[in-house]
Amino acid sequence: MALPILVVLVAGMLELGRGYAFAVETSDAARDAARYVAGKTASTNGPGLAAMCNLVTADLAAVTTSVTCPTQVNHAPPFIAGTDYTKPAAGQAVVAVYCGASANCTGSVPTLYQSEVDVYVYYGFSDLNILGGGITITGSSRATTSW
Repeated sequence: MALPILVVLVAGMLELGRGYAFAVETSDAARDAARYVAGKTASTNGPGLAAMCNLVTADLAAVTTSVTCPTQVNHAPPFIAGTDYTKPAAGQAVVAVYCGASANCTGSVPTLYQSEVDVYVYYGFSDLNILGGGITITGSSRATTSW
């Protein structure tokens, strides 16, 4: 009688640990992306969304190879699944970005200096149905542009 309960408790703890590890990965990827896209490069004011997407894909390589990015949102967070970005499937990551007044997270110094950049990384976590099935794990970060 006690063995099945113990097995379920151990399995649940393992799933919580996996979920926490994925939450750390998505949070780190969002922070790295926000910091990167808000920075100034040698040739442009901000590296742009394509370069940011490459960074997020590299950060999440240990978690997933299915990264959909970037979805640029035209308003400040919070973002709504299905309206602002596509809800991720199990094992997929989706990146949503708000670049302030910039069209591609690039811009000129006079108009966009100290503009806000918000990066959200959503990951579809499949938890073996122990905790209720598909869960969306979110990592987010905000940075201020240096250009």
